[in-house]
Amino acid sequence: MLKVLVANRGEIAVRILRSAGELGWSTVAIYTDGDESHATYADKAVKLDNVSDYLDVGKIVDIAQRLQCTHLHPGYGFLSESPALAQALSDSITFIGPSVETLRISSDKLLSRNLATSLGVKIATGTGVLSTDDVHAFVRSEGFPIMIKALDGGGGRGIRIVDSDKHVEEAFHRCLGESPSRQIFVEKALTGPFWKHIEIQVVGDGAGFVTHLWERECSIQRRFQKIIEVAPSRLPRTVINSLVESSLKIARHLNYRGLGTFEYLVNSRTLDWVFLEINPRVQVEHTITEEVTGIDLVRTQLLLFTPSTTLSSLSLSNPPPPPKGYAIQLRLTAEDPSRSFRLSPGTLKPADVFWPSGPGIRVDTWLSARPSKDFSPLWTIGTEFDSLLAKIIARGQTFEEASQKARRTLRELSIGDLVTNRILLAGVLDHQDWLDGSIDTLWLERNTEEVLSLGKSLADPTHTIKGASRDQTVANPATTSGTTLLQPGALFSLTLSSGDATATPTKHSLTLSSISHNGFPDQLSGLLQTSFSPTPLEFSLSQSTSAAIASSAFELANPNEASHVASPLTGKIVELHPALLAAKGDVAGEHGRLIRQGETVVILSVMKMESAVTAPRDAFVKRLGKGIQVGVVLGEGMLICILGDPLQSLPSRL
Repeated sequence: MLKVLVANRGEIAVRILRSAGELGWSTVAIYTDGDESHATYADKAVKLDNVSDYLDVGKIVDIAQRLQCTHLHPGYGFLSESPALAQALSDSITFIGPSVETLRISSDKLLSRNLATSLGVKIATGTGVLSTDDVHAFVRSEGFPIMIKALDGGGGRGIRIVDSDKHVEEAFHRCLGESPSRQIFVEKALTGPFWKHIEIQVVGDGAGFVTHLWERECSIQRRFQKIIEVAPSRLPRTVINSLVESSLKIARHLNYRGLGTFEYLVNSRTLDWVFLEINPRVQVEHTITEEVTGIDLVRTQLLLFTPSTTLSSLSLSNPPPPPKGYAIQLRLTAEDPSRSFRLSPGTLKPADVFWPSGPGIRVDTWLSARPSKDFSPLWTIGTEFDSLLAKIIARGQTFEEASQKARRTLRELSIGDLVTNRILLAGVLDHQDWLDGSIDTLWLERNTEEVLSLGKSLADPTHTIKGASRDQTVANPATTSGTTLLQPGALFSLTLSSGDATATPTKHSLTLSSISHNGFPDQLSGLLQTSFSPTPLEFSLSQSTSAAIASSAFELANPNEASHVASPLTGKIVELHPALLAAKGDVAGEHGRLIRQGETVVILSVMKMESAVTAPRDAFVKRLGKGIQVGVVLGEGMLICILGDPLQSLPSRL
């Protein structure tokens, strides 16, 4: 029997495990504590020691060998583009992906660009760089704007647009920090209006036959992360045919095996285009190609790595039939677009979640575990992984019909009290530019405020009060019974008493104005119950809760204190300014280290991307916040450090 280890998590692991099960394969999943839902779909599940094990080639190969797997499917992300993983597998284990040599070329953007050039495929001007001096030399030749990129970046990571000399050093080092190989290149940025992101889906059998399954457009992006995709594009078929021809030329040269995506930028006005890169794996947005071609891509991918299977035996022709209708994919994420897309961590249970259905609607998600006595029924959204909750796919005979179905899914879905990007998605679908096709890769960056304004008209089911009559107006977003996630804006009427029977209880109104993640104790003895009228409430902190507060790992910054530098989001500290590293006791300025305005105080890693917190002014560091060190996960609103006056004398030392 064929046996596959799925070396991934989340919705793509669920999809692969299901497809392999349909083919009669035995399946193995890997998982970590608090992230087990995909593992419920496997015949066997292996627990990893920590999240970093997903990137540990040795451990992944050891699991596959120990369980006598015949195949390993890497999914997307993690080790999916790693030639080291493909190389490390024994002869008895088949890597479901291209050859080691193809992975070596595709995982190195400079090698990919060189290959394209040798085959006569157009690319943007660019070169590898070893230092910021090299970047400045490129700018002197080509001018701004430029893109600084990690050779092995992806998913929006390791890419920065730079339009002036003063931003070169910061962008260079941030890309370097997001590159596993710590290799960087620079290219001329095509950032003007009209540039669309188009990708061609290629399939090859490794026996000399390659074909394609048309294109997808991925122009709705934020910071190079795709948010909404559509298939097919509404660009002229002449330019699409040119991209197809170039993709097949490269794929044939590589004797490509499996699924591959060849990505391009296309100017919708001039129809000029350039090749970007090869993604040698199943893509997040493969779903919309399936919807318009009727071909199960994951099943096809698995079958291509079984003996004697070729594209012709799978009835895949070249050229393929034209796409039928339109399909749109919405990436629902745990991010708050009204607060600079900050991560929205939280916990969900199955009763919190409702996914729409009906003709032309499909939802791929990891928030749908099978009942299991071995795993928790709770789903935790944290900082360790990508914020993707679900892929919502809508299909229609026309672009307008597909858009209408997509809008309906956003109105109907429910996901508890978790803050998501639903309003952003709705705003895009309601915008006239979307309907007209007047979209480019920077359109969302230019129109975010207008998009959010449009999206706010969407009814948000998380603000509905269960059991409320239709004509009742309620300010409280909580439910009338049970427990609720506390959220800003919630109103509570409280009657507080001291426990003294002779004392007169006092009535109060409580409004939650803001909440900082990680700012609460681990356990709270007491329950807030809400109703439509003021309700007596007993509320107390147990001794264990008080101890939890006292031993809290961090301290909360005072938003009204200008000297406090606070974490603007939840993330792991990966780098501290030398002035903070030199901190001893209450005084960090004793070594004469000064932070200048605009310098990076701390680098926070959130979902594998890095964000810099900068100093608001020139100052010595007076002291560090409690618990601040590299490697800890810092909650939003927590104190990083307290700044003193830069002219203030330092304490004398005896």
